[in-house]
Amino acid sequence: MMNMPKYSKTQKMIRFARALRDDNSGLALVEFAVSLPFFMGLTVGGVELANFASVTMQLNQIAIHTADNGARMGQASALSARRISELNINDVFEGTLREGDRVALSGEHGYIDPITGQKSIRGNARIILSSIETVVPFSAANPRYRIRWQRCAGTATQYTSSYGDVSTTPTSDGFGPVGKKVKPLTTSAIMLVELQYYYQPKIVNGFSKLTDRTISQTSSMIVREQRDYLGPPGGDGVFPAPGVVASTCS
Repeated sequence: MMNMPKYSKTQKMIRFARALRDDNSGLALVEFAVSLPFFMGLTVGGVELANFASVTMQLNQIAIHTADNGARMGQASALSARRISELNINDVFEGTLREGDRVALSGEHGYIDPITGQKSIRGNARIILSSIETVVPFSAANPRYRIRWQRCAGTATQYTSSYGDVSTTPTSDGFGPVGKKVKPLTTSAIMLVELQYYYQPKIVNGFSKLTDRTISQTSSMIVREQRDYLGPPGGDGVFPAPGVVASTCS
């Protein structure tokens, strides 16, 4: 029988250190453990960014469709110009809220006041539809425009119009974002839609750079057919409908 060589403790430690140095069987696992936090960060960030882009795009399309539907609405008649009633406006809003089911347009979310720390429940969105019309008599040298009527839908009452309301002083600059203000023709009107939406990240709020924020979308469409802009005596241009509650912004 062959006698095995005997090693001292020091020699054994040296041999073990050399074997450990040459052993790369766990290298892949170590590399994975080191890179996992970065990989997870990129994955979560990518998911959040894709979701934010998707929600923004959907809100943009909803605003466009609402403005388009608002420009087409009304009760047609062969004997008179098209009339707009509270029922027509409510129908447009109903279609908007149904289209926004995927992003919970008519839903709610928890909110904590950053100053008082008080908790509350707020709505997710507010849709504001305004009829932009030319002030009569029209002056080419000093054109004036106003909001003839304005209606709102959605439970996010914390949002108000960024461009004023019916009581806003007429302006010669038109209405809308800076550099993109709309001005109706003297014989027509423009349906201006403002959509304000409270966005919350899908995963962990603050994990990525996307945090709670408001997404604002604006769209406008010119009215395609002649309308009865005067409306009933003493009104704002919108005819009442029996049993229908107006979607006022107050």
